[in-house]
Amino acid sequence: MEPDLSERGAPPDGRQPGSRRRLLAGAAIYLAVLAVVGVALLRLHASAAASLERALGERLLGVAVTAAHLVDGDSLQVWALDPQETLDFVWMRSRLQEVRRESRLSELTLCDREGFVLVSAADRVARGDVDYYWELDPAAVAAALGGSPEPGSLVKVGDDYQKSAFAPVWTADGRVAGVLSVDAEAEYFRSLGDLQRVAWISVGAVLAFLTAMALVVTRLERSLAGARAAAQRQETLAAMGRMTAGIAHEIRNPLGIIRGAGEIQTAKLRELGVELPTADFIPEEVDRLDRILTRYLTFGRGGAPQPEPVDLEALVRRVARMAAGELERKGVRIDVENRGVAGPITGDSPGLQQVLLNLLLNARDAMPGGGVVTIVLEPRRDGVALRVRDEGAGLGGRSQDELFAPFFTTRQQGSGLGLAVVRQVVRDHGGTVALRDRNDGPGAEAVVVLPRGEPPEAPWPAS
Repeated sequence: MEPDLSERGAPPDGRQPGSRRRLLAGAAIYLAVLAVVGVALLRLHASAAASLERALGERLLGVAVTAAHLVDGDSLQVWALDPQETLDFVWMRSRLQEVRRESRLSELTLCDREGFVLVSAADRVARGDVDYYWELDPAAVAAALGGSPEPGSLVKVGDDYQKSAFAPVWTADGRVAGVLSVDAEAEYFRSLGDLQRVAWISVGAVLAFLTAMALVVTRLERSLAGARAAAQRQETLAAMGRMTAGIAHEIRNPLGIIRGAGEIQTAKLRELGVELPTADFIPEEVDRLDRILTRYLTFGRGGAPQPEPVDLEALVRRVARMAAGELERKGVRIDVENRGVAGPITGDSPGLQQVLLNLLLNARDAMPGGGVVTIVLEPRRDGVALRVRDEGAGLGGRSQDELFAPFFTTRQQGSGLGLAVVRQVVRDHGGTVALRDRNDGPGAEAVVVLPRGEPPEAPWPAS
């Protein structure tokens, strides 16, 4: 038989001596857990935001400098004075539009020194208008006009964040003819804000749970007044065990949400081409917080454009008409032959147009003395073949890898990206492209084979 609590000097409300101290100690430990979680999440958010902005600036600066090398500064000065859109201007605009799509930029703008727009890849600003976005980063623009590429600061435009980078465009004699700017809406900064809100909601949920559990434990302890000492000790330990298990469950659930949001964040960065080691800090720090939580609580247990039908013959003839004037000035004539291709194929019309325009420009440059470029459409069992034949000097024994390599060119003013872009677009369509010397006479031909149906899953360029 166990002695009565009153004989042991228990207080009149039936509480065990020291029980209040244990409750206070437990509350202090749980509040310490909350403090550790809150401080760690704040530091993690600040570090991740700074690293993300720095990484985005470096990426945009690299894109701006690379794209600026595609622009001939001497031609830029001519384009600024001539309102007519020559084929070279159309070609350059298409190059910059392709860079914008492949780099997933919100805008890519080419301006003269006075800030008047020549090319707005996203059509955000009309040609000849002043680029008012320069006012957001005057220091970076001034640096670019002075010849130094410079990233801009992170600015908020409406509900979104935006970051830019500026690079000078040089003339042949070493003067800055204009500025090329690239802009990206930092969507993942918005995700980072969502992550911070989830963190604070989690902390608030844990605090509310602790308060509710404290009330439950208090009522439970009062309901056990007058019980025997052994029964009271067992019920108190059982209540503490349930409370600890509940707290562990309630804290780990939001931590799991935070970890999942961090993994989604990392995936978004990789989709944008940003390999950021510090992005891995989010799941690592969540795991570390989980280990801290375990240590504290163990004691108490006791997250593209769609392809569309394309009339390939109509597209070919449209591009041929568009390029005819420029090629005729070089003594080059375009012939189009359709050898039985009928019906549409599934593809990206702007991308296929870019493929054909690049091949026509290559054919023109292969015949400085003039000649005939023949575009042939042929049906294939598995799709459609598009051949572009010139009467130039041929490939000179160069390999396919060399011809399609980015930045490889035999022309003084060439960028070396035309054929590389052709191959990328064709591959995105699930097709193939090859260059070969003609076997029916002098010259070379490009053979593009495209499927008729839906292309495979591929990183379609954004339009």
